Amino acid sequence: MPKWFSGMRGREQVFLLVFQWAALVSGFVIVLGAVLDSYGKWTNAGIQQDGFRQVLNLKPGIDAALTKHKEEQANVSYDRQQLSTRASSLADKVFPQRGYRELDTEERERYAQHTVRISFKKATYENVNQFAGLIRQESPYMFLSEVDIEPNYPPKNNPYAEVTYDAVFHVSSVEFAKD
Repeated sequence: MPKWFSGMRGREQVFLLVFQWAALVSGFVIVLGAVLDSYGKWTNAGIQQDGFRQVLNLKPGIDAALTKHKEEQANVSYDRQQLSTRASSLADKVFPQRGYRELDTEERERYAQHTVRISFKKATYENVNQFAGLIRQESPYMFLSEVDIEPNYPPKNNPYAEVTYDAVFHVSSVEFAKD
């Protein structure tokens, strides 16, 4: 043992040993934390690579489905204006007091998907069903990408009143890029 350590009092020696052990354990914890952090980053990178690989493996199937959809449409597709006009006229046939809002266009490499939102407030079940049927008849040029329906139940003081529905239809069309 070094002379300086043996020259210390007992309490000072204990304090020095406790301090050294605390520093050693703290250093070990810091190194362990860095190792676990690095391991987590490597694991996440591997998971991300697996996800990218899975997406790349799906690409041929997606391309085949796009080609099939394009052939079904006989290379004819609605642009944003045609979708807007046609969806609005179909909604007017069923429920003239409907709400209308153009949403957005998602541009992709081989196609663009246009979407409009049509809202029915306090519509009957028949109105909602009839409009959905009209949109289905327009397939493959136009389709329902999302539908939200919420029932409006009659008040308790009039339980036999008709149930109405608030419906929001997201009507979409796919416009294929010119080859």
